Amino acid sequence: MAVGSRLVTAHEDLHRDLTQRVLIHRRRFLGMLAAGGGALVLGACSSDDEGRSGSGRDEGDATTTAPEGTTTTPEVPAADGIDADPFLLGVSSGDPLPSSVILWTRLVTDLVDRTGFGGLGETDHQVLWEMATDDSFAVIVASGIESAPAEFGHSVHVDASGLASDTWYAYRFRIGDYTSPVGRTRTTPADDATPDQLKIAFASCQVRQAGWWTSYEHLVAGEPDLVLFLGDYIYEYPGGEGDQAIPLETEPVTLADYRVLYAAYQRDRSIQAAHGAAPWIVTWDDHEAENNYAAGIAENEADQDGFADRRRAAYQAYYEHLPLRVTPPAADGSLELYRSVRYGTLAEFFVLDGRQYRSDQVCGDKLAINRNACPEIDGPDSTMLGAEQEAWLTKGLAETDATWKVLAQQTVMKALVLGDIVLNVDQWDGYPAARSRLLTTIDESQLANVVVLTGDIHAGGAANIRLPDAGAEGKIVAHELVCPGISSEGIGALGEALDLSTIGLTYANFADNGYVRATITPERWTTEFMVVDTIAEPAASIRVDGAVEITAGTPGMRSI
Repeated sequence: MAVGSRLVTAHEDLHRDLTQRVLIHRRRFLGMLAAGGGALVLGACSSDDEGRSGSGRDEGDATTTAPEGTTTTPEVPAADGIDADPFLLGVSSGDPLPSSVILWTRLVTDLVDRTGFGGLGETDHQVLWEMATDDSFAVIVASGIESAPAEFGHSVHVDASGLASDTWYAYRFRIGDYTSPVGRTRTTPADDATPDQLKIAFASCQVRQAGWWTSYEHLVAGEPDLVLFLGDYIYEYPGGEGDQAIPLETEPVTLADYRVLYAAYQRDRSIQAAHGAAPWIVTWDDHEAENNYAAGIAENEADQDGFADRRRAAYQAYYEHLPLRVTPPAADGSLELYRSVRYGTLAEFFVLDGRQYRSDQVCGDKLAINRNACPEIDGPDSTMLGAEQEAWLTKGLAETDATWKVLAQQTVMKALVLGDIVLNVDQWDGYPAARSRLLTTIDESQLANVVVLTGDIHAGGAANIRLPDAGAEGKIVAHELVCPGISSEGIGALGEALDLSTIGLTYANFADNGYVRATITPERWTTEFMVVDTIAEPAASIRVDGAVEITAGTPGMRSI
């Protein structure tokens, strides 16, 4: 049997098993997803209603919503030309609002189809989506028909609206005789509501070839209200063996390449379980296109020719594969990704894009640069976010009345500098003027309870961020929490060489894989750094490696 056929057959067997068990309560549903979460399906990481919230889909698509009772469900669209399960990549939801949430799937029957159309050719399709108050779908409260156009790889982005605030829902998709796995999602509280608690999980950095995604089983079991993924959802690298193999011979360049790459990642059962357990809020870093690129500048000068087309393909693929409340990429290939998501008066998440608009990294983009030999590092015009996004963030921070102001972003903001040696200019250390502008804004606006969530570095960490340069001394104006990689290798010996007392870290783990979970209340923010024993096996135990707490209104975090 061909490799592609074996992969599809394995996934079909799994899908039948999942759909036979949808008539269960929420806790059992989450437990089912968590059970065996390390097993691969192949066997082989907001705007207001009138803001940047469009789904980019046909306004003529039929939609029915009735959160107070049942609704008449439209007829299931025909699956013309589809002769196998098209829901091989699972389902997801994201960017919730008080009355709506984005529902996602992508129709694929062939995971290794090099044409880029997932075995469905260039024919457009439509799907029925349904939302219910429980996993039995006995009471369907919202439904509609949504297009799955070939132009966007048969991906589906439903802006399911008219929902009740602060409410859990089950959802699914149907086409012909095929029904997707069931996902769980929830809306946010009303903007003026005062929630008692919010549970989040955040993660990043999951290179496919490095090992199993053993953290996701535990993330699902923790029943978070929101999951944030902070970049490096995919890596552009081919290769790998067995279950972690990427079916590409070279790094992706075309849209078809990136679609195959995403399929190799999203085919995994454990990440499908995590996507189906709660709404996601995502942003990207560099590997979604190419390592260490900056705006329109490729990592290596030799690759600059053609990079604009490569980035355009990467951005469209990112849009196609995640539950984003943004419009599709513009004609020039850009994708306006930054946005905010509010959780009543408890928290507001400002989701940043620190890659698309940044200045080029200084001094050849090398590690361990001597600052004295690199005067351009202090250029006053350097930017991480670009002028427009900086202005948007400044305005948003000044206007929010949320207790916790959260920056969900990519690269480490805390200074990691040893004497005159800047360890990594791809981080905020390479953009000190931009960092200074942000920290000064926070200070001058007298903002309390600012928390920065970060990925990228393959290490867990926690630190206070201080004026004037995020060093070990000075006035505390924010707090940073860094998640370890889901599967990407830790920084090992480099981390061990750092003097934590000199740098000013409250917690650090440079070796282990895992994720971070946090419980947020009006009084405090409690964070636990979760690390797994191994990623070399499909399943692994997990432990709390460290924990820190921030008290609202009191700058500074403490270990607990």
